[in-house]
Amino acid sequence: MLFMITMTHDYSTCQTHDPERGPLWKNTLASLPDHGLKIHANYVNRLEHKGYMVVEADSFEQIDAAFDPVLEMGHFEVTPVMQR
Repeated sequence: MLFMITMTHDYSTCQTHDPERGPLWKNTLASLPDHGLKIHANYVNRLEHKGYMVVEADSFEQIDAAFDPVLEMGHFEVTPVMQR
């Protein structure tokens, strides 16, 4: 299944220049394949503190486990989608 993940946060939880959160975010994204996720697209709007990702996964549970280390960094919306 394909899922659109929309990630939003505010300035106080932004990981871009944070010495602890930045590496944690990068490591989490790098480990997505270890959870069985395949990234099809990954876009960000840094000025709005928003990210958009299309991932392929067999279940929502895989996504939940993969993003568990960074859940406190913002708000995540996960929506099943399909290509038409």
